[in-house]
Amino acid sequence: MQKIDFDYSANSLQQLSRFFAAMAKRHIQLPQLLANQSGQALIVALAAYIADYLAKTTGQAIAWYDYDRMLAQLARQNKHLTQSQLPADFYSSLTAHIGHKLYCQPLKLLPDLLQGKEVLPQFIAQMTQTVYQQSQVNLLQSPEVVCQGYLAKVKTGKLQDAAIAFSTYLAAVNFDHSRDSLVQIDEALSAIQQAFGFTQADYLEFLQDASHQAFCYLLGFYIGVTSSRLANAPVRWVSFAQMYDSLGEAFAECLEHSFVLLFEDCYRTPMLVVTNRLFGLASNFPTTAAEFADIVQRQNAGHLAVYPYQDAVSATADLPAPWTSAMQAAGAVVASVLSRLSQGQPISPCVYQAHSSDNTGGDLTAFNPSNIKLLYPHDTDLDTVTATDTDTDTNIDTVIDSLYQTLHQNPQLAPIIVGCFDSYTNLPMGRTEGIVIEIWVYENPRLQLQLVLPYQSANDWHSLKIYPLVSHQNSAQTAITSEQIAALTTDFYQALLSAPSTQHTAVKTLWQDAYVNQLDSWVLPPKDQRIQQQNTQLVTHFDFALLPILDNQPNVNMAAFDYTSIDWRGFDLAKHILQASHHEKSYLQVYVSDNLIKDELYRQVEATEDLYRYGKVVWGVVIKSDAALTEPMSEEERDTPFANHRVSCADILFDPSGQARVEDLQAKASQLMDAIGTVNQPSIATPDVAFYQLHCQDDTSRVSNLAYPASIAATNYRITTSWIWRRHLPNGMLSNSTVPIIIHTNAYQNKAEQGEIMVLPSQLWDKAYYHYWLSLAYEQFGQDYDLLPYIHWQQKYAQDSTDAATQKRLWPKFKPNRAPNRAPSREQSSAIGLMLDKLENPMPATAKQQGSLQQATIQQATIQQTTGQKLADAKPTLQPSTESTPQTAQTPKPSPSSLSNELTQQLMNDKLRLQTQLSTKDTAKDKKLLLIAIGGVLVLIIMVILVKLMR
Repeated sequence: MQKIDFDYSANSLQQLSRFFAAMAKRHIQLPQLLANQSGQALIVALAAYIADYLAKTTGQAIAWYDYDRMLAQLARQNKHLTQSQLPADFYSSLTAHIGHKLYCQPLKLLPDLLQGKEVLPQFIAQMTQTVYQQSQVNLLQSPEVVCQGYLAKVKTGKLQDAAIAFSTYLAAVNFDHSRDSLVQIDEALSAIQQAFGFTQADYLEFLQDASHQAFCYLLGFYIGVTSSRLANAPVRWVSFAQMYDSLGEAFAECLEHSFVLLFEDCYRTPMLVVTNRLFGLASNFPTTAAEFADIVQRQNAGHLAVYPYQDAVSATADLPAPWTSAMQAAGAVVASVLSRLSQGQPISPCVYQAHSSDNTGGDLTAFNPSNIKLLYPHDTDLDTVTATDTDTDTNIDTVIDSLYQTLHQNPQLAPIIVGCFDSYTNLPMGRTEGIVIEIWVYENPRLQLQLVLPYQSANDWHSLKIYPLVSHQNSAQTAITSEQIAALTTDFYQALLSAPSTQHTAVKTLWQDAYVNQLDSWVLPPKDQRIQQQNTQLVTHFDFALLPILDNQPNVNMAAFDYTSIDWRGFDLAKHILQASHHEKSYLQVYVSDNLIKDELYRQVEATEDLYRYGKVVWGVVIKSDAALTEPMSEEERDTPFANHRVSCADILFDPSGQARVEDLQAKASQLMDAIGTVNQPSIATPDVAFYQLHCQDDTSRVSNLAYPASIAATNYRITTSWIWRRHLPNGMLSNSTVPIIIHTNAYQNKAEQGEIMVLPSQLWDKAYYHYWLSLAYEQFGQDYDLLPYIHWQQKYAQDSTDAATQKRLWPKFKPNRAPNRAPSREQSSAIGLMLDKLENPMPATAKQQGSLQQATIQQATIQQTTGQKLADAKPTLQPSTESTPQTAQTPKPSPSSLSNELTQQLMNDKLRLQTQLSTKDTAKDKKLLLIAIGGVLVLIIMVILVKLMR
């Protein structure tokens, strides 16, 4: 052991392998080591070092679990709602959680190591590759999240992801957000340019490599954030789409414009620093990161002031009494807000107005909690009949406008008004969420002060985090000194943490768990730090018991899904379609590509309306499918669904009556494929099997409502080739062979024209099966490839909006719903609400409105700010807007008696209303039919005239 350097170097692994080889030569095996306490401690120490080595070399956090804690962890994090079983054996005694998703059981290596096998290098290489694959950045997420994803790769100070191009050249860079680090990046870029001799002619070919793109993104984000931090300049990242909406065609689409750094009065493109250094693209643009940072320092240096919390410190400045009272009121108001936040409730705008009757003596205004009023849209004059996302945004904006009108007009002549609302704030580290606090004192000396309490919601990297108070105002705007503001914030913190007894415990606990004293994305909140310390003590103190050695079993056995728990016979498809929202209806549509128009399966598209209107849902089992359907969707197909992609189809076996057990359908599908596989020549097979075998040999062959081969089994099952619209699957691929489908109600009549089927859109699936489907993908690929966040993001930011030509290819055509849009109750439509409640925060930095960009001209041109931006501006008269959590309308439940009496009529009305909403009429087709009819009439008239003439 003394010969092993436990320094987390590659050499230490070689020394460790030699140590185990020496033990193998002495025939020392696990039972001997486990026989005494010292041997057990040795095993735990070596296994812990192996996992810790993996975590340190990949820059990931590590947490340790014994068997009981791991069971509890699986129960808490089992997002797929499936039952997992952890075998109670020796290898499950100790589990390491590395990064966000990777679980590692290093004890499983010991048998091979004690046999002298060289398994350590292979294990480390495979696990490292898995960690890097799971840390791939999704460019479809909000720009701030993309930035955070790339900067996570260098949060330890060193680049850990070897999948980034030229990682060896960046190994010497110390990513500590200093100016020296920018100089080191410039040196690395110069070395790369000299080594490869890049010219402008190589630029386009260079960008074809995804690792090269990741290289540019990583350095661009780092240069931008480091420059803004050095200049203390509040910034936010915006996407090309957002800039294009403001600048139009003047803003060209290229990698350098994919993510743009927005300052208060201009924008900059730090990605261009990287490509300009390598290829010399722009002579008038900086060619070094250090020069870029110097320009930002000269032109964009900010005046952001940070006021951290200091325990047991009292205000020293001599402040007017009304100011002190106002800050105490502000602290109490924010305490009520944090109390709601600690309970998982949304932050609603609120206002506090002091009244002269609250005075207890002297000139001080006593705080009265009853004066805090939550502001709702109905408090304004806005008509709030509808409940769409756009209307909700408008309502909240109106509430904020109303708040600022109250601040300016002070209609009740209150001596103090404090306003508070949830918004976004720009910081040198980027944009984050923040609670905007407006403190106005109307007695002399007057005070108009705006502060922001930034926070970050819990995400993959940390739990909830609260930052110190910041102020975007300068002394000219507030007419008070920085020392006075510091004294006022001290009063604020004291009032915040001494809230009324009903809130005191919750707020103080939240503060102790979440507050960090510096603006840094990678500083863990106290709660996470305590968890890390507890996890480390598990292996350092070895205070847990090792389980006995049993036969080797898989780590986690996922229980088979209970298909009997879902009864599609009670599923009212037409009602779900009828009550779908606008976004849900757009999701229900399918896109008809050129390839599909030429295919027999086009008739499935034409049948979509009837399937939605009259169809029923049954279980289907995929017999065979295109190979592409079993693999994750390409980024192109995922990001641009309305394009001419290939037609993917599958043969699906189903029971038209819907009564067959899934297990029987699966067995019959397996028997059919076995029969086809065991017959080499169709000529020697039974006719029905030979027919299907020939069908399987032709990729262009389609079958519709084909009877299951009677020579195999006498059933009423049918086989239909179905085109799969991949967005209707939870992750765009066939993770399981069993899938809910929509069939014609009278498909049992064995007519080919009634044999069209389609996959039931996954947002209508039972939640348990939806998550089970994703869990199967996660088990196979290490991630679930859930499409829901992408679809939600595209809908929220109108990325799924289509032109007129595309609209013509979307089926079926839904008419606008003019009836009041009554949301179904959770009992009636739990699956339709999946997009809203599957994830509490599917996109952490895009859960609120991104704000609007106004017209700008060219690089570093001035950008005018508007009240639509979610930005804590320096001007106290600014009227920011936020978006609150939409409140789902509750549908009253009818009494059982009324339900039984009116159910039939209600269903008939739903069917009738659905018919008025669904329309697949093709204007061109109608014109053709009209012309044909007119032509027929003319021909008939001519024939009559000819007959008369002949007479």
